[in-house]
Amino acid sequence: MSRPQTIHEYSSGGVVYRSTPGGYEFVAVHRARHTDWSLPKGHVEPGETKEEAAVREVKEETGLDARIIAPIAEVVYYYRRGKGSDSVLVHKTVYYYLMEATSFDFAGPNWEVSEARWVSLAEVQNVLSYENDREVVRKAQELLAAKS
Repeated sequence: MSRPQTIHEYSSGGVVYRSTPGGYEFVAVHRARHTDWSLPKGHVEPGETKEEAAVREVKEETGLDARIIAPIAEVVYYYRRGKGSDSVLVHKTVYYYLMEATSFDFAGPNWEVSEARWVSLAEVQNVLSYENDREVVRKAQELLAAKS
């Protein structure tokens, strides 16, 4: 049996936050086709920097404008795309940035995201579906604590 071809994918995204009287809130997005809650992120397009991709993807998925404060982490994982002999192994790298929201009203649902919401610090760890996302948010919290 032959090994599947491996391809590389690169995405960027953000831990978008705002400061409220009750503390920081973060953006979580519900992706209907994956039936999960995650952080806004998407593919780095040809000719685009990782940072440009993060800002664009946050805008596309949430409708929010946000500015990058600092890099947080690079998350690397593998997944299989396709079935049987047509499948490929995807080596995925996602670059995450701490991003401060500069607008606060979400756009409506789109083909990628069925809902975006502000989530309090207390609930963000329970809302996100993936441990990688929860760990990235923990690192973002550390950066915000050091910034204060």
